[in-house]
Amino acid sequence: MKFFLIITLSFLFVNSPISPETYIGKWQIEGGSIIEIYQNGNKFFGKIDKRAEHPLSNFNGLDNKNPIKELQGRPLVGMDILDNLSYKDGVLSGGTIYNADSGKSYIVKVWIDSDDINICYIRAYKSILFKTFTAKRVIK
Repeated sequence: MKFFLIITLSFLFVNSPISPETYIGKWQIEGGSIIEIYQNGNKFFGKIDKRAEHPLSNFNGLDNKNPIKELQGRPLVGMDILDNLSYKDGVLSGGTIYNADSGKSYIVKVWIDSDDINICYIRAYKSILFKTFTAKRVIK
């Protein structure tokens, strides 16, 4: 009986398999766009790797909605949209996400599904409101 109790307790205290490296890679968002999450130092960023086949706006592939006039001509592909995220307790947070459809940035939290490390959730906050997107790991 003691053996089974020890085994059961050991499973409760095993660290989560979600390490900072688990986030690194390409993730396809529900609408079809692909974001590549990468690490620079102890911060995480995400850039647009591929746009959706049927985007909601910015049909010419440029950052048309950006409130900074000088940035409206930059291409969306290759542009960072996740910025300055930190890893803590299995979650990326403390940074922002840029929405090229509106030209606005929001506080963001990114976490990986504890049952499937090939699924992550990206939650953008606007005050007390939020919207959560599901993304699936792009496996080569």
